[in-house]
Amino acid sequence: MNWLWYLYGAAAVLAIGGLLRTLPRRKLRRARTLPCQIKRILFSPEEHALFAVLKSAIGDDFEVFAKIRASDILSPHRGSGRREAGELYQSMAGRRFTFVLCHKPDLSVAGIVELAEHGAGRKAQEADEPVALLCHAAGLPLIRIPASPYYDMGEIARQIRDEIRREPVFIHGDGEGGRIEPRISSLEDLKF
Repeated sequence: MNWLWYLYGAAAVLAIGGLLRTLPRRKLRRARTLPCQIKRILFSPEEHALFAVLKSAIGDDFEVFAKIRASDILSPHRGSGRREAGELYQSMAGRRFTFVLCHKPDLSVAGIVELAEHGAGRKAQEADEPVALLCHAAGLPLIRIPASPYYDMGEIARQIRDEIRREPVFIHGDGEGGRIEPRISSLEDLKF
């Protein structure tokens, strides 16, 4: 009768060892066979049309990047408290800018281009929208273009010129933590 207990014990040890050996393999197989597929279309039809016109309208002055996370561009001010930083990160959570315009020489962020949605009462809501609030807080120009199947390249170029005016800058010091100041390109219009 004792030998039966030894046999049951040995069988249990072998069974547990076999299960432990197969568990990691099952997890790896699951990871390799996750059900996913590629989204072949990155933009909606309106976004695609706007992207093509936007690339033509900006010429050689800017680069256009699409679907950029707000947290890649914005961060809390130094010295902000945990509460303020937490509120900022909460308002940015999952938020993406439709298009980000960057200056070509240094790829610094120049402004945000958003596709404005259609709808009654939309104009009144735009000022309080999280994207508008984030851009205003960061001092980023926000250009809203109404969704349409066709876009006027001249009008978009004019909007960008009006919203994004950048004077040449120079940096005091070593560039790290230095002061950035605008340069005055013309003294003719200044009154002393």
